[in-house]
Amino acid sequence: IVELVADALTAIGFSASSQDTGGGILCVVLERKNGGEIIWGTADFNWGASVVDSDGEIESSLETKCPSESQDIAAIVEAIKGASVAAGAATTGTV
Repeated sequence: IVELVADALTAIGFSASSQDTGGGILCVVLERKNGGEIIWGTADFNWGASVVDSDGEIESSLETKCPSESQDIAAIVEAIKGASVAAGAATTGTV
């Protein structure tokens, strides 16, 4: 599902990819304008993210109300796009 979410975010103007961080943990990674990444995943009950700087240090975390088990790509994208923009996600258009 993370591949589909990353593809959908890329389609609307984010610089997004999916990543296997090992141990069965799959994430959606968004690049930030000023370096660093926003790393979205489903490790908790809802989709959430760590916001990291260009040195890989965690700056903050983000939460959504979108359940981790959701298979609704549009709902997941809708849940994470606003928080991503607010956290400095790099975009190529008008997201």
